Amino acid sequence: MALMGWRALVLGALACMLAGCAAPPSQPPASSTSASPTTASLTSASPTSASSTGAPAGASPIKLGVLDDVTGPSANQGVLMRIDVDLVADEINSSGGINGHPLQVVYADPRNDPAQAVQLATQLVQQDGVDVLAGTILSPECQGVSALAAKLQIVYLPLLACATDQLTAKDCSRYTFRVYPVGNQTADPAAQYEVQHVGPNWGMIYPDYALGQSQVASNEAALGRAGGHLGVKIAVPLNEPNVTPYVTKIPTDGSISGLIVGQAGTDLARVVSVMQQFGITSKLQLVEGLGKESFSGVYPDGLNGALINGFRVSDGIPGNQDDLTYVQRFKAWAEKDADLSGPIGGVDKATPGPSNGYSGFVSMNALKLAMRSVSFSGRADTDKLISALESLHIPQGPDAPAGPVIMNRDDHQGRMTAYLLRINGQTEDIVQTFPPEQLPQIGTCKVA
Repeated sequence: MALMGWRALVLGALACMLAGCAAPPSQPPASSTSASPTTASLTSASPTSASSTGAPAGASPIKLGVLDDVTGPSANQGVLMRIDVDLVADEINSSGGINGHPLQVVYADPRNDPAQAVQLATQLVQQDGVDVLAGTILSPECQGVSALAAKLQIVYLPLLACATDQLTAKDCSRYTFRVYPVGNQTADPAAQYEVQHVGPNWGMIYPDYALGQSQVASNEAALGRAGGHLGVKIAVPLNEPNVTPYVTKIPTDGSISGLIVGQAGTDLARVVSVMQQFGITSKLQLVEGLGKESFSGVYPDGLNGALINGFRVSDGIPGNQDDLTYVQRFKAWAEKDADLSGPIGGVDKATPGPSNGYSGFVSMNALKLAMRSVSFSGRADTDKLISALESLHIPQGPDAPAGPVIMNRDDHQGRMTAYLLRINGQTEDIVQTFPPEQLPQIGTCKVA
């Protein structure tokens, strides 16, 4: 669906929620999660509070409402989010909570439905009394929840995905913070290598909605600044089961040297599979933003040699003990959340990957550090939390093992160390490293 269609759907649902319209009939509940200190059973109709078992006693809990799409085409990304939230929430509660207050996580599953995301976010705030909102996967979900958060005056953090630059480059909000870089922040550094080492002429296959449309704009501009050209643009409907008519539009006659693949979730695996069937993966240099966590934990042969814009190496940055420890902790929590781990290849193949999984981990740690720095105790401390997030700087270490993280006060868009990786069998080799200060700002938007 085009961006305007999504926007109309989201804004309509937002108006309805704020006006008190009746909720639609309940959908069947999704699979419940394994028992853990911070997990809850899921339903698309209403959120369910999680247990704070094992958290510090004697103080009221801080409630974090997480919109986590663990069902539907983005389930692999939703599972990554669930593991990282559970992992960090457990670490918070086992180390004294937020200045003595236990963190209680309340989950809800929008099922990749922007209107449902707004409805559930409204319920999380108005019925469940959460103090902070986080999550969602699809860009239209993120944009709708960000608009709602501004109206309800509650802090909101996307944790992973939601990579349209619209969110901070054009619609920056006092209440929304995105910790991980997106758009031109990752496209610009990679474009220099792509043009110099592959060639000037490129194509792109992308999902035809907000995320894909913003990716096209970012990559076209980045390639242009690097002396290249994005001459082929192939839009694929979101969740299209038959991608063959679109894949066969990819030229292999030498008119382009490389192809940027913008799909995510099950769409990514489906597009790559069909490209491999037609021999396209061996004829063009591929560039994508997601790793083997999007392929059930195993790279297909056709991706050998492909480039990835990421934030770390899937199995841990060599010689970086903090990052290797993160991988171990991630796998341990994947086992605790084993009944949800199917979309990422099961417990044995679980990996945070080079991008989305790690984004969730660092975003949760950013929230933890900001809350602790201002002794956040609940929604009454929202202004203090905003001030702390605006001045966020995480040095490389256990909370940001792959490199430092900095926040831009003007638009609430973060930057962190980025890597250009090359797939080598089932591993990734580091081609280039980009410190956060070398990444461009996402735009000129200023928070009111």
